[in-house]
Amino acid sequence: MSTDTAVKTPNNTTQSLTGASGHVGNLTAKQTAELKDIWIRLFKLFEQPGTEYKPTKSETSSESSKKSGFFGFGKEKKKEDINTDVFLGATTDPALLTLPLEKAITLIPGSTLRKTFWNAVATDNPDAVLLRFLRARKWNVDAAYKMLINTLRWRVAMRLDDIIALGETGLRDELENLKPGLGKSFVGQVHSGKATLGGPDKLGRGVCFINVRLHNKEAQSNEILRLMTLFVMEASRTVVAQPLEANCILFNMDGFTLSNMDYDFVKFLVTCFEAYYPETLGMCIIHKAPWVFSTVWNLITPLLDPVVASKIHFTKNLEELSEYISIANLPSTVAGEKDDVLKDELDTGVISPPGTLKEPDSPAFQNYKDTIKIYEQQTIEWAKAPVVEGEIDYSSRHELAKKYRIDRIKAENNIRGRTCYHEKGLALITPDNRLIVDFGSEELPPRDITECV
Repeated sequence: MSTDTAVKTPNNTTQSLTGASGHVGNLTAKQTAELKDIWIRLFKLFEQPGTEYKPTKSETSSESSKKSGFFGFGKEKKKEDINTDVFLGATTDPALLTLPLEKAITLIPGSTLRKTFWNAVATDNPDAVLLRFLRARKWNVDAAYKMLINTLRWRVAMRLDDIIALGETGLRDELENLKPGLGKSFVGQVHSGKATLGGPDKLGRGVCFINVRLHNKEAQSNEILRLMTLFVMEASRTVVAQPLEANCILFNMDGFTLSNMDYDFVKFLVTCFEAYYPETLGMCIIHKAPWVFSTVWNLITPLLDPVVASKIHFTKNLEELSEYISIANLPSTVAGEKDDVLKDELDTGVISPPGTLKEPDSPAFQNYKDTIKIYEQQTIEWAKAPVVEGEIDYSSRHELAKKYRIDRIKAENNIRGRTCYHEKGLALITPDNRLIVDFGSEELPPRDITECV
């Protein structure tokens, strides 16, 4: 069964999109059976006892970092200057990332993995999340399941749930308590203009614009750089809605010099897209790369999966770039002087209230938890039922996903700590619980994506 979904394109026209093969609403009998299989495995995982881990105050992640730049090579820190992560990995057993996956995953309680999974789904269609792993592993269920549980292990170790719950100010305070100056560094990076959310591109996908020249490799630790990356990636997922499952990323290389380079960070970013956020990179644009970048590119290319590499485009000027993104939808840092600016370029001066790591007790959150139980119960029954060729009907799954999304949006303000993106109005939940996306584009008015599943 295929579905046609009407979406607004950047020129304000309505376009009918039919779900591509292997996506929600357009699965073969074999693909449906494979989706059911991975659901059954996941529910079994949620039942494992695991081992509760309580770190001592002296324990931190064993991973040391190097002071480096943003897009290439940085100078290795002197031995006495090497710092250790104080937030990432600080609440989990270090063995989670050093043991083989099959052994490490058994250490994590199923209840923790279940919570992490649903926080990873967030406002998305749960089936769409699992399908991304299946497509990334070419419908090999064993490989897709391994990729999925490795992602859950990584999210637990990297504290993605905590990053989401704390929000910008809560994360700043937590970092400042762990190491004075670290929280201030994090906020400074978020507001540096180095990464700007906006767009959309010509297909309606949101874009993260990275202005490489604004990076000073001496301005932050490697941990802060990774934290900011995860913070922005998780925030950008809130503006994604079916049938458009991916975002785009644009590296603005105007003014790039070798002092901006950071090979380790490129590896981290590539790994995130390939291993932990599969099928979420719609397109990557490298804009105005100078000749010196060719040497760097020769070193980066071997890191790239062929699928990721095929999504990369080089543009030399605004005319070439406008084939992918309208000039009106570009930030001023890329488009140059223009009358309008995107919302993420504005400075509201508003400091978000800090989020909390305490579980919410609001009626909306309790309703959301109840909805998850309903979704799981109905999914178990659905997954156990045999697939009959020619009798695939996805309408009941679609309605179930819609209820899940709506109830998650109602509880979103209780789950997700506020960020500068909330304060600027990029992603706004109205008093009547509608999720509105507004990049500030002249070509695309604010869009209600509440029921886009």
